Amino acid sequence: MSRSHITYPTATEVIKAGLAKAAELKTGAAIVITEGTGEIVAVASTDGVNPRGWRGGLAKASAAAGLGISTQMFLEKRLTQDEVLWKALSNNPERMFVPGGIPFKVNGQTVGAVGVSGGHYDDDVKVAQAVVDAFDALIKSE
Repeated sequence: MSRSHITYPTATEVIKAGLAKAAELKTGAAIVITEGTGEIVAVASTDGVNPRGWRGGLAKASAAAGLGISTQMFLEKRLTQDEVLWKALSNNPERMFVPGGIPFKVNGQTVGAVGVSGGHYDDDVKVAQAVVDAFDALIKSE
């Protein structure tokens, strides 16, 4: 793990926590880990998820990485308050402003993000949070 970006070994390690959480919740999940730029580092999914489900995960991760906050927080605090902004941003197919995208932070800086799609968005958030918790634990152990 570099402190400036997410490596493949780190991504594949923390993705395991998301797959375990999805199994616990008995939900489908496509999990995408990106760098801070929104570029894909790793993807994993549970059995039965739509083969294109990763696209929703990528769109959520890209939004979270770009914003530096979760897609849920952005939706609740900003997007639902501004109809013009909502219309402008919702027309961008590369970003998805639905709960399930959370950035990875190191020393306050966004170094990547996780996006989860495939279940109800409440479950997507729980799976994404499990990945972020695993990332934070990994950083603390260094």
